[in-house]
Amino acid sequence: MNNNITFGGNFIQKLPVKKYAYKEKQYLPSYANLVELESHNIKDVEAIEEIAKAFGGDSYVNNVSYDAKLAYQYGQNDKRFGAFILTRQAGNFEEIDAEEVLGVAEILKIKNGEIKLIYLQTDPALIYSYGPRYIKNVGVSILNYLKEMNNKISLLASSSAIRFYLKQDFKMVSEDCCRMVWTKNA
Repeated sequence: MNNNITFGGNFIQKLPVKKYAYKEKQYLPSYANLVELESHNIKDVEAIEEIAKAFGGDSYVNNVSYDAKLAYQYGQNDKRFGAFILTRQAGNFEEIDAEEVLGVAEILKIKNGEIKLIYLQTDPALIYSYGPRYIKNVGVSILNYLKEMNNKISLLASSSAIRFYLKQDFKMVSEDCCRMVWTKNA
């Protein structure tokens, strides 16, 4: 099966992750590549759909794919929608291999320096693996990039993700809907 996808996304930067070294039986520093989706490019929108399939079909990335299609269809010039992928792929970002994608994030740009994190998902194969995960810190790396680039991030956390976001310095703003906020220098 050929999982290569024609993709016009923009390489942003390398982000640190940790890769498990079986010989040493420990995690060692490694890097993955952050790529930003262009919602006005139909090939990028189709790429997210292929990544959703690679993540098993029933995932948050399905929702990112749906939102990307809406952004493309209804607001090709709307700069509010943003999506990022973190991939092990080392180059040739015009042909993204969906099987190499480690994580996906969708944001909504509220105003200069403020975003709403809509979805953040690590490949389920990394989370639900037998034995040690072969790569970890995928979500943390994407989140740290978003923190570096923005002054405020808000989100609605699922109950299973609250602990993760609390560890990442988010504060609970409303417990009834699990609304959380991170503010730079807070």
